[in-house]
Amino acid sequence: MRWSPARLASAVVVVACTVSMAHGRDASRDLKKMVGFTIVDASWVSDVTEGRMGDKYVELGNGSVFKVDFLLLDPLPITDVIVFAKAPSREIVESLSGKVPEYMLYEFKLLIDNEAYDAAAVR
Repeated sequence: MRWSPARLASAVVVVACTVSMAHGRDASRDLKKMVGFTIVDASWVSDVTEGRMGDKYVELGNGSVFKVDFLLLDPLPITDVIVFAKAPSREIVESLSGKVPEYMLYEFKLLIDNEAYDAAAVR
C-alpha cells in the first residue's frame, strides 16, 4: 500500500494530536496531586546517596537533603529541582509543636525531571 503525501501528512497530524492530548491528561492527573502545595525553593541535584534499606537521599545545591520515595533512577548532577511544601494543619501544629523540628511537620514533593516525588526533609 502506498501512502500519498497528503494522506501521510494527515496521519502525522492525527498521531501528534493524539500524543499531545494523552500527555495533557497525564499532566492534569499529576497536577491534581499538587493541590495545596506551594513552591518553596528551586535548586539542583548536588548528590544522590542510597541508604541501608534502599532509600534514596537527594542533596540539593543549597545543602537541603530529602529522602525521596520511589526514585528508581538517580537524577544526573546539576538536574534542576523544584521543592514544593504543604503546611501542616493547625491541629498537627498544636499537638506536635516543640516535640519535633518544625520542618518535619510539612509535606514535601520534589519535581525532578518533570516527575513529582513524595519526599521527607532530612535537613
